[in-house]
Parts: sequence; C-alpha cells; structure tokens
Amino acid sequence: MSALLLLLWGLLSLVFSAGVLADNPAQSQPLLWRVQTSEHSVPVYLFGSLHFGDDSFYPLPSPVIEAYQTSDLLAVELDVSNVEPRRMRATLDRLGRYPSGVELSERIDAELWSQLTRASERLGMDAESIVHLRPWLAALQLVNLQVARSNYQAGQGIDRYFMDLAANTKPVKPLETLEQQLALFAGMTEEEQRAFLEHTLADLEATGPQLDRMAQAWREGDQADLEAVILGAFDRQDPFSQTLYERVFKTRNEAMIGAVKTYLGERQQAFVVVGIGHLIGRDGLVEGLRHSGYSVERL
Repeated sequence: MSALLLLLWGLLSLVFSAGVLADNPAQSQPLLWRVQTSEHSVPVYLFGSLHFGDDSFYPLPSPVIEAYQTSDLLAVELDVSNVEPRRMRATLDRLGRYPSGVELSERIDAELWSQLTRASERLGMDAESIVHLRPWLAALQLVNLQVARSNYQAGQGIDRYFMDLAANTKPVKPLETLEQQLALFAGMTEEEQRAFLEHTLADLEATGPQLDRMAQAWREGDQADLEAVILGAFDRQDPFSQTLYERVFKTRNEAMIGAVKTYLGERQQAFVVVGIGHLIGRDGLVEGLRHSGYSVERL
C-alpha cells in the first residue's frame, strides 16, 4: 500500500513543493512510446513520469529529448504554473478542511488521532496545523513530509522538468484541472478517508524503500517491476483498494486515451507526460490505444 500512497501523493506533489534541477552524467533509460494511426504519420509520444526525482534521473536519453523537441505541444496531468496560488490555496482549504467549529479529532477514533499526532510530531508538523484538516489532506501532508526527508524531491520530478523546458517556448496542455485532481480525494466518503489515513500511518515508514524501488525501476525502464510495485499496490480483495484503483487509474486513463485520440485525429504531434502508472498494465494508455487499433511502439 505504501507505493499506492506515493502515487496518490504524487498527484499533488507539484502543489506542495518545487525545486531546482541538476544534471548527472549517468543516463537513465525510462519508458517512451510512440503512437501512430494508419491514416497519417504524425505521432503522439507517451512518456512515463515519476512526480518526484533526484539527480540520477538526468540527463534524459536523446530519444526522449528529441521526441519532446519535435512535438508541437506538451501535455501534462496538471499545469500548476497556470493555477493562481491564491486559488490553489482556496481550493485546498475548501475541499481539504472542515468547516469552522469542526475538528478532525471528532471525526476519527481516539487511537487513530493519537497515531496521527505522534506521526505529525515525528515529522516536525505541529499538531495544531492538522486540527481542521480532513483525513485525506492530513494523510497527504504526512506523506509529503516523509518524502521531503528522502533524497527525492517534487521539484526534480519529470513533470516539472518538462514544464520548465516548455516555459515560453511550447504550448502546455493540462489533461486535468486542479479541482478534478482534488476531487479524487475530496470525493471519498468519510469512511474511505479514514481508511486512507489508517493505511498512510501504517505504511509511512516504508516510504523510503518504496521510493528507491520505484526510482530504480523507472530509471532502468523495467516495466515488469513498475507494474509489480505500482499496480501491485492495489489489493484485488480489498473493496477500498479497488475503489481507489478505479478513481486513480481506470477512469482517468479512459479520459487520457480520449485526449491522445484527439491529438492523433487533429494531427498534432503531442509529447504526453503522465505518471508512469497510467501507461502500464491492462487498463493503461498503451494497451488501451493498442486495443483501439493504434500502432504503439516502445522506443
């Protein structure tokens, strides 16, 4: 479940933090696909991202950079550069905080509240700062702080790298809005949010090893291990886990496939950067586009 928490945190990692990129002479070999239709040769490229990174991710291999440079536009899950900070803060407050007079300790049992406050103190977060947070936002804040203690940072994530490259040089098209991404969490029932917080607290200490495994598999382009660590985080026997899978991947993947089909239909060469979990597996973009009759080639 800890890998799942990292993926969910990754959806908001660009909201929580930013950073500066550095190069490293060791070259990674991440997954890149080219999608084409039989009607014309204008491709769409699919590049799998991790929303966090470190120096070892860079420089990216030449085929990746060339695919980006020759594309007409960059498509990403969320373009935070076009989200006004005040609106971002207001939206987080509206969806992630209880109304005035309602406290988190009143909505979860005493033992869970005690676990939460202990974890918050260990990570240097004042318990007062979580008093009015809804369980989902409290959980993501914990994971954000845990990741911040690692060698990985959201500012070195692949999304941020390409958005920085595209600044003032290439159109950036978001596939989702801030509200859509936050609704993945805010749309949970109170019971589901409590379960999410419980899973977060139970797996928080495993964050470091899971980060390392995901990063290594991404650098090596190891699709089998990426599927094992990412998609394997969803327990098929757990209804809550399957609900999350539907929300986080299956439903969103269908919308992303629709966007790729539009780019292909309009003959727009797009460089699409989305979390690697959206590209792999039976419900991923790669298999979905293949099943729709498109040519999908791993480069």
